Amino acid sequence: MKWMGSVWDGARTGRARLLTICVTLVVGALILALVSAALLGAYGVVMAAPGARIPFGQGAQPTATPVSVPNYPSGSQRLFAQSGCTPIYSQASASSLELTQLMGGSDVTAIGSAQGWTHVHFWGALDGYIPSADLNAKYPADPQQGDCQFQTVPSPDPSVLPASNGPFAVQTRGVTLRPTTVYTQPDSTSIPQAGLGANAAIAITAWASDHNGSPWYQTRTPAGSGWVWSNDVRIDGPAPAKTTVNGKPIWSPVAGKGMWFTNYLTRHSDMASVLKAAKQAGLTHLYVEVAISEWGFYAPVSLDRILPIAHALGIPVIAWVYPYLHNVAADARMTAQVANYRTPSGDKPDGIVTDVEEQVDPTSVYTYGQLLRALLGPNELLVDSALNPSTSPNYPYAAVAASWNVIAPMDYWHNHYSRTYGPAEVRAFVTNEITTIRNDIKAGGQQLIPIEETGQTYDMFENDFTDGGHSPSAAEITADMQTAHDLGCIAVSFFEWQTATQDEWSALGAFNWK
Repeated sequence: MKWMGSVWDGARTGRARLLTICVTLVVGALILALVSAALLGAYGVVMAAPGARIPFGQGAQPTATPVSVPNYPSGSQRLFAQSGCTPIYSQASASSLELTQLMGGSDVTAIGSAQGWTHVHFWGALDGYIPSADLNAKYPADPQQGDCQFQTVPSPDPSVLPASNGPFAVQTRGVTLRPTTVYTQPDSTSIPQAGLGANAAIAITAWASDHNGSPWYQTRTPAGSGWVWSNDVRIDGPAPAKTTVNGKPIWSPVAGKGMWFTNYLTRHSDMASVLKAAKQAGLTHLYVEVAISEWGFYAPVSLDRILPIAHALGIPVIAWVYPYLHNVAADARMTAQVANYRTPSGDKPDGIVTDVEEQVDPTSVYTYGQLLRALLGPNELLVDSALNPSTSPNYPYAAVAASWNVIAPMDYWHNHYSRTYGPAEVRAFVTNEITTIRNDIKAGGQQLIPIEETGQTYDMFENDFTDGGHSPSAAEITADMQTAHDLGCIAVSFFEWQTATQDEWSALGAFNWK
């Protein structure tokens, strides 16, 4: 379906666009200059906050990074899929189990060939067979993702919830952050009914949105029932960083090594094979795209296919939602719909990740996060996939820390076409981003929340983001993981699965996150 290509492009180009922006930022230039100094033997220095400099020698210091060298069989060769939907079969026969369909430009390691079939190693862990005519040692001139039928997997369909401003029932409590007005309707142009001072405890019995999609909470005062703007209220609950579920930190499902994939992978792959590769690479959790504002919860089938197998293997799956936040209330309803979904087998997602990178003003982010807490309660794992500080210096990290349990900054460093990168640049970049986020959260008066650093396994300069020569090397991937580990992050994950090279898979699998 043509619209599905837009889902793919929208979710991925939003992330890729942040890299292009980085090129023009002064902060980027500063980091590059500081890295050069580090390479000359001086202490590396990175910006930690406006006006503040922190040397690498203070606090958590990244260690020397070992280089992971792929261990391929003698005589093996790197080959590229020449077109979209290149099939990989379990045997040298088109009647055998189809394991996946590669995008054009995806690389594999050829380890043998016979009778028109090439025996390949892919995803760093699996073996399969590809028709030899579909492969070449040269990267294709115009790589395309393709959109083909895979087995009997149905195509996704848009599924946007019917528009409604409410009111919707909810039972929770909160406290006012500042003096605020109680209105007769969920709209600041309605008649004021009463006033509440700061730190006033309120019982919330319903929520609704105004014509701009901004949420309001219904409460009761001596003057009667009325409405308070959600930006003036903090929902009661434990501190997001301190919440425990069944005696464990709420963020436990995303501790370790993770991987992200858009709906392309779940639509074009055998899920048992995907989970087998994840297990062999030592992945502890997966982020699976299923919803986006423009098309709603369009991919419940992806959860139906992956959750039962993943849970049987002990791998948590976090449902990935892409809210534009142009209408905060509508996006909160969509997110809650995903969080409450149950597969036919009775499985549910192990948490929600919100990819907040379109509308990033503090009010939209805060009211969205707090409404999610009102709807889902304190025990729903919420991860925020955030823009990094170099790309978005004013990203509201403190607003995120008020509601989300984990922040996962998109630390994509390969943003110059003609430049060669190495482990030193990665260590400097990641250190800067993590340090700046922590400083920003503290400056905003919030408690620090755990960080899962998100690294890069795609080439932003190619049509479908497969590796045309500008993806991170294995040494860079190892440096990214080592630096995140040394800085006290709870996890590292990579965007994205289907564009990761075999060298990147090798580095990911070789790194022991303990």
